[in-house]
Amino acid sequence: IRKHPTDVRQTVELVRRAQMMGVDWITIHGRTRNQRSTEPIDYDVIKLVKESVSVPVLANGSIFTLADAETMYEKTGVDGVMAARGLLQNPALFAGFDHTPLACVEKYVNRALAYGTPTFILHHHVMFMMESVMSNVERKTFNSLSSTPAILDHLARYYDIRYRR
Repeated sequence: IRKHPTDVRQTVELVRRAQMMGVDWITIHGRTRNQRSTEPIDYDVIKLVKESVSVPVLANGSIFTLADAETMYEKTGVDGVMAARGLLQNPALFAGFDHTPLACVEKYVNRALAYGTPTFILHHHVMFMMESVMSNVERKTFNSLSSTPAILDHLARYYDIRYRR
């Protein structure tokens, strides 16, 4: 559930109705659908939702580090957090890593290829995971790669990440 764009009371009413219908938990996003991800999340609406229902409440929005998760817990009292873009950038986030370990990238590449992941998706996810360690020049080079073999060659050449058949 996302924050209502103009009336927080409608957000609270929606989560109360969801609880009455028997949901096991509620996830609330601290931004409206139309807000950009660069805008700050509304901790107050998340806290209000948490205080308005008895089912567990999970918060979503701007969770990129463990410190972000701790801030969310402290400011809202939620039962848990979700991290969408944060986990795309760092699947090892909740294991305490600040950046995606190369072993994690290698594991992703091998699993993705084993499941037949299309090149576009493979490239997209690897780019998210590697963006923080790539220079601007390397990002441009990587973004020009248009085939799975080219991506695998790049990862092997520059990061010693290997595809294991």
